[in-house]
Amino acid sequence: MIPPILETYTSTAGRKQDILDLITQISPDDTPFLSRLGTSRAYSTYHEWLTDELVNNASGDALGEGESAKAHLLVDKTRYASYTQITDRTFNISGTEEAVSHYGLDSQYAYQLEKAMKELKIKMERILLGSSASGAGVTTADARTTRGALQTARLYGSGVSGVASVSALTESIYNNCLQTLYGLGANPKTTFVAGYLKRRISAFASNNARYIDMGASKKLTGVVSIYESDFGVQEIVLDRWVAGISLSNAYTDTGCGLVVDMDKLKIAYLRKPFTTPLAIDGDRKSVQVLTEYTLETLAPTQLGYLSAFATA
Repeated sequence: MIPPILETYTSTAGRKQDILDLITQISPDDTPFLSRLGTSRAYSTYHEWLTDELVNNASGDALGEGESAKAHLLVDKTRYASYTQITDRTFNISGTEEAVSHYGLDSQYAYQLEKAMKELKIKMERILLGSSASGAGVTTADARTTRGALQTARLYGSGVSGVASVSALTESIYNNCLQTLYGLGANPKTTFVAGYLKRRISAFASNNARYIDMGASKKLTGVVSIYESDFGVQEIVLDRWVAGISLSNAYTDTGCGLVVDMDKLKIAYLRKPFTTPLAIDGDRKSVQVLTEYTLETLAPTQLGYLSAFATA
């Protein structure tokens, strides 16, 4: 008679669970637009700035010999403004949840705080890129909103559009946008697009598209590329958060893009990101991560956008 065998099929009481002591965050947290923005300071919820321009008379304003001084046109400054927007993330951790052991982390509170800050950053990226109008808000239920870059470009700048989201973005169309902006005095250097439009630009049938030489590091190859246009070198940045922004009330534009000079854009903070422990009302820890800011577009008329191009 064969003696009984102790097998894994029947013995489970004392076995350790095989769980990797590591947590993998699978959601993307890259924010290319926010990361490239310079910073400024807002001192009120209604943030304003001025633009000015040089008078450029194409005739040359030739002055006759012995002629009296001419009266020349003076152009007044233009004032632009946007409201600051409050963005936050909150979370609650019970005392017991913080005390028990977890796989992949030493502190549930520290882990959730890290997640909240990443989520706040992503939310800011989408807001600053986006299509929200600048709104004053009237109650706590009707909050202030800042005007996003694509909405600003649509209102004050210039762009090129496809037809019913089925027209493909071509090299000629893209260069037409750059030429229009150049004619307005702009020198755009950066274009933010999502996956499909990035592939379209990378596939332009010319020798003008190349990748940034990162030396031994290849991490940015295919994510950031350079396009040498007739109107200056353009950095083409892959930004997943561009897709799905609404540029009108009629539809969500998955085939849009932003063409800008990043030197003319800043994030103006009224309150930089900070954490606040909320009132203790029991056996739990409640925390709010919050910031208040607006997008400062120093040359709104020189922003460019791509709209309604095919994404498949």
